[in-house]
Amino acid sequence: MEDGSTGYLQTMHVATRYLRFMARCAWVCVLAWTGSLRRAKRHLRESGSIVTLTFHRVLDDAARQSTNSLPGIIIRERTFQELIRYLAGCCELVDFSDAKPGVAVGKVRLALTFDDGWSDNFSTAFPILCAYNVPAEIFVCPQVVDTVMPFWPERASLLLRAARPDITDRQIAEQVESLKRLGPAEREQSMERWRLEPQKQRSGDNALDVDRTLSWDQIMEMDQAGICFGSHTDSHQILTTIPPDLVREEVEHSKATLERTLGKTCRVFAYPNGDWSPETREMVAQAGFTRAAVTTSGVWTSASDPLALPRSNVSESDAVGISGRFWPAMFEYTTLWKAYRAATRTVRSVSVYPNAARPSSVTKSDLSNSPDLSKA
Repeated sequence: MEDGSTGYLQTMHVATRYLRFMARCAWVCVLAWTGSLRRAKRHLRESGSIVTLTFHRVLDDAARQSTNSLPGIIIRERTFQELIRYLAGCCELVDFSDAKPGVAVGKVRLALTFDDGWSDNFSTAFPILCAYNVPAEIFVCPQVVDTVMPFWPERASLLLRAARPDITDRQIAEQVESLKRLGPAEREQSMERWRLEPQKQRSGDNALDVDRTLSWDQIMEMDQAGICFGSHTDSHQILTTIPPDLVREEVEHSKATLERTLGKTCRVFAYPNGDWSPETREMVAQAGFTRAAVTTSGVWTSASDPLALPRSNVSESDAVGISGRFWPAMFEYTTLWKAYRAATRTVRSVSVYPNAARPSSVTKSDLSNSPDLSKA
């Protein structure tokens, strides 16, 4: 009976996810047919705004089957190539490190960034970026360079799949989100209950080696080819969950290591998980960073806080349609349209409540707790 209930719940989950995706595609068609997407792009061009994109992993189909990373940070190699070809033809792609918003242009301006510094950024994404001469910024954690399974979300995913073979990606994502609110020690204690004997876990070097970070040799080769590198802290600690002294060490040591290794000044930073506060922002500024990125959707304008610049995450589901292939309208909806809407909501709230206190930080956890009716 229990197995039957599990199968029924899995079937219902798949059906619900499919219906939500179909509803989303229908909404994208409405926005395209009514000209809403076109108007949003025109506003972005005329205002001189920049939309910054966040990628994490670009994987071929074989690697997607082996990785422990969750779908929310993965885009397929084929989809990424089609996306870059499309962007190179119809957008102005700018360098996140040097770009300046505020000037009206003829094309929508986009900046590409990658978080975490996975090895597939070199093996898969880098050749595509070079082929289309696209600038990009990669945020790395020096302490975990050239490391297999360096980040706890992948370890949590591996442990959960081993403990509960029938678990869904959504259930794993929910568990990972709950762990993000804990400090490092508490998080490890919580994960301990999922730990199994080694022989019961996924075996084989290749299954885990896909989840490796860039090596210093790869980083230096990409740097020499024009790819820019920024800090993502030293070991990817969520800064709002650790003591101030450790925050300062994570920020300053990562900057010093990158500058020493690459022989150039590092002034660009990305907050792990997008979590920041006035205190962590001040430490980032004191360390000498002049530009820092978060993970909330929005547009980068001349009025934006340079140490809390918005970005739009891009995964496979943000760029494909019913056919499973790249769909420009879906990409424009999940990135340009949503960034535009976020910006207009901010302007409206300021104009209606000019004396209201603005939130000091918004995290990925906050976003996960907010309903997105477009996906319903």
